Amino acid sequence: MKNFIFGVFVLLFFQGHLHAQDIKGKVLDENGLPLPGVNILGSTSSSVSDFDGNFSINAKVDEPLTFTFLGYVTLTINAAENMSVSMKMASTDLTEVVVVGYGTQKRTDLTSAISTIKSDQITKQPAFNALQSLQGKAAGVNIIANDAPGATPTIIIRGLGTAESGRTPMYVVDGVVTGSIANLNPNDIESFDIMKDAASAAIYGSNAANGVVFITTKKGKLGKTTIKINSFYGAKSILNPVKMANSSQFVTYFNESRAAIGNPDRLSLNQPYNTDWYDALTGTSFSQGNDISMSGGSENVTYYFSYNNYEEDGLLEGHKVARNVLRSNNTFKAFDGKLKITQNVSVAFTKSTPKPYSSFTEAYKQAPIIPVYYPDGRYGMSFWNKTTGLPDYVIGPGQVGGRLNSIGNPVANVNYQNEKNKTMEIQGLLQADYTFTDWLTATTRFGATKSNSKTRIFNDIRARYLTADPTRTLLGFQNAQNAAPTSTEFANNSLSYKDVESFRYNWDTYLTASKSFGKHNFNLTAGVTKERRNDVYESFMEGYGVPEQENYWNLDMASLNYTKVVKQYYYTPVNVLSYFGRLQYNFDEKYYISGTVRRDGNSTFKKNADYWGTFPSVSVGWVLTNESFLSDIKNLDFLKLRAGYGEVGNANVRYNTTTIITNAGSANTNYVFGPNQDLVFGGAVGSPAADLSWELTKEINLGADFEFLNRRLSGSFDYYNRLNTNAILNVKPIPNSPASENYFDHGGEVRNKGYEIALNWRDNITEDFSYSIGVNYAHNKNTLENVKPAYDGLTGGSLGDGQLTKRLQEGQPLYSWWLLEADGVWQTQAEIDANPHIGTPQPGQLRYKDQNGDGVIDDRDKKYFGSYIPKFSYGINVSLAYKNFDLSVDGFGAGGNKVYNGLKGTRVDAGENIAAETFNNRWTGPGTSNTNPGANRDALSSSYYLEDGDYFRINNITLGYTFKDMFNLSRLRIYGTAQNPFLFTKYSGFTPELNNSGIPNETAGIELAAYPNIKTFIFGVNIEF
Repeated sequence: MKNFIFGVFVLLFFQGHLHAQDIKGKVLDENGLPLPGVNILGSTSSSVSDFDGNFSINAKVDEPLTFTFLGYVTLTINAAENMSVSMKMASTDLTEVVVVGYGTQKRTDLTSAISTIKSDQITKQPAFNALQSLQGKAAGVNIIANDAPGATPTIIIRGLGTAESGRTPMYVVDGVVTGSIANLNPNDIESFDIMKDAASAAIYGSNAANGVVFITTKKGKLGKTTIKINSFYGAKSILNPVKMANSSQFVTYFNESRAAIGNPDRLSLNQPYNTDWYDALTGTSFSQGNDISMSGGSENVTYYFSYNNYEEDGLLEGHKVARNVLRSNNTFKAFDGKLKITQNVSVAFTKSTPKPYSSFTEAYKQAPIIPVYYPDGRYGMSFWNKTTGLPDYVIGPGQVGGRLNSIGNPVANVNYQNEKNKTMEIQGLLQADYTFTDWLTATTRFGATKSNSKTRIFNDIRARYLTADPTRTLLGFQNAQNAAPTSTEFANNSLSYKDVESFRYNWDTYLTASKSFGKHNFNLTAGVTKERRNDVYESFMEGYGVPEQENYWNLDMASLNYTKVVKQYYYTPVNVLSYFGRLQYNFDEKYYISGTVRRDGNSTFKKNADYWGTFPSVSVGWVLTNESFLSDIKNLDFLKLRAGYGEVGNANVRYNTTTIITNAGSANTNYVFGPNQDLVFGGAVGSPAADLSWELTKEINLGADFEFLNRRLSGSFDYYNRLNTNAILNVKPIPNSPASENYFDHGGEVRNKGYEIALNWRDNITEDFSYSIGVNYAHNKNTLENVKPAYDGLTGGSLGDGQLTKRLQEGQPLYSWWLLEADGVWQTQAEIDANPHIGTPQPGQLRYKDQNGDGVIDDRDKKYFGSYIPKFSYGINVSLAYKNFDLSVDGFGAGGNKVYNGLKGTRVDAGENIAAETFNNRWTGPGTSNTNPGANRDALSSSYYLEDGDYFRINNITLGYTFKDMFNLSRLRIYGTAQNPFLFTKYSGFTPELNNSGIPNETAGIELAAYPNIKTFIFGVNIEF
């Protein structure tokens, strides 16, 4: 299918021809310098100025021509021969149109905090997910990268405002509310408008507590058909590899640890293998993308069609993702333009073969003396001969064998993972706008998303059984199978299928009135919306003992010796009915006031008194440069002050359940029929806070927008104070309560306050040399407040080995680090005997500080060590253009936080490997080190494994060259891109940019099985005709 579509576009490409060029001219800026890239639009044709500002367009003399260019005032003049057109710079980005929810607004009229990122900032960095390209582009918008194939980065706007509920923002694509934009082709995006404060997001009510990301996709424009082709190919590898100990170092470390505890077992110094597990597990992988689009239109019809193919390999062998996306965006006008019909449809097909990320942890921990494969072809496992000290599972007479560690073979783990996923997603929009008068418009819009995903997993049980212990034999497995013919533990294999279908829609209907009375300007929007989401059906089927050939992998072929598993689930959908309104007023474009209100009814809370909620906002603005007392100030071009207050909700909350336990000894434990029978209960176990409501967030925002020096310098400043007034916490049962397990309750408040600065400078050095520099900085302070006394001090951050690293404490960030403080290294036994300690430590192990002075080291000696949540983030974006060359460099950084090196800190067995740095800096005797422990270290969680999380990464360097007048093309550009080529950090692990589950009380900020950061080198081409 995709080859056919691509072929059609290619045929169109070679059939293209240039129209006759009648009108010629040159476009200049205010300083008389040429303006390249200006769009010139006639009644039936269009053109673009070249690098020298020259243009040619098929038009009649005196025909109106419209000249548009980003950052300049749109100009319409009549066509003439040998035209010389001078364009004036607009108020930079302040003249752009911004989406404000159920409408648009000029940026100069904004009274709230909205960041806009245009398509040219997105597409210069090829990516599977467009969110990857947003990193460092907007102050206060923190994009946490995830470089796994097909993964979606995490986006956090203005800090972490919730502990347990949904943390992602609300996504709206052309007015269609959606849960994810993973299947959105980045090349189809026209702009991102990110609503950061509650004043701008309140129009979306109970879905907007984490901010709103509005995506506008591309549409056709009046003029001739334009065809664009983009293609790239890239190679990827690990950005920041960790050098592990080699066999010689590992043996030395292992033998030292055994000697320290008096264990006589030793590894031989002459090892036959020196395995680099990361080298065996990973390698250079590749990605490629091909994108083609066709757009154009007439006065009554515009069209945009595109096709995108993206394929990406992972670091792990066999990990692949392939996505194909088709899009059709069309508009139709009738009744002299009063009626406009908009139709957008996107269809995405995705295939993937996931692999287990736990293999990265296994590669870190598995000993280098273990081979990837034994000479007989079987996978190497951590068995060793204690008599010879060699990694041999064959134990001779009089010899002793055992396991070196409990870690598996990471290569086997990857190869045995046989999973295939297929997903199809259709997203559609049908919208009608009718203009009754020049000031009144009615809009109705229906948007929906339908998706279906299918997963097939084949598990080779027999092969895994034999690999886990090389001493096992096929005959032994068959004997166990014959002894327990119905036990799935000894089935040859298993085959499972999972099918998930989901559907959601939103139907919006609203009126927009815009009217001016002299210097009084009004805009009113009012409407109603109906939304349905989480309409999900899920089925799961599993069978055992299917034939080994893949073409026979069908559950009908499963062995009858085993019972098939069939499960079906239907999740009750959430229905939301909402009424909303917004009134905007300004006087003479000097004084602005805007107010919104939204009333939401959410079926999630239908048993709760808060089934309905009201979310208001108000904001004001003052353009000081329109006042006479500032109008003559030199070099001040624009200055506006803003202030706003709003309330938004988070309805994506956790649920509590109640389990009914009947009395087994009662005679009345059967089904109850009729009104005169009773069910006798033994008890009810569940949450004492079963009826939760949405979280309510209130926010104040103060800001300013400004331009200086003939609009070359522009920027904004915002201060915010945001409070989640009823945050949901995961709490432990209170004594004598009906809860038997952890449950969720509104247990406290979460405050985020901070400031954001964005500065942009753009200028021309010469006629051929222009540049722009953008920097942004955001500072955020996260604090837990007014915690219910019973919940203060809750612990979390499990390392999976019984060790906890976090605590929920009032006055501190959400689930901050609470650890024993590493206070040096025990040097001698006498020192140990004379000081408080825990357990039976030995010289060379970490010593811990007795914080409360009670002479005992325990959990009461844990102290606060900061948070994994960054206090600040910043971005730098530089663009240069010299003649036909273009260069862009983007960087992003964050810091002020701590991250926990869980890979290093969870090494509990002397048979597990260590980083080379750990070996080189270890304690080897009294006086050798008072910082790093020796080989016999303990496994307690402590501040020793906590490291600075500060980092700065160059995430894009792109150099391009555009050819002029080649092959009758409008544009031909080739480029090379380095994605994430450099990372600057003190962190000793793979990446300090950790999110993991993202849930504060779990593994967020802990590196356990995180996917490494990737560097990619790309070559690409852009063609337009």
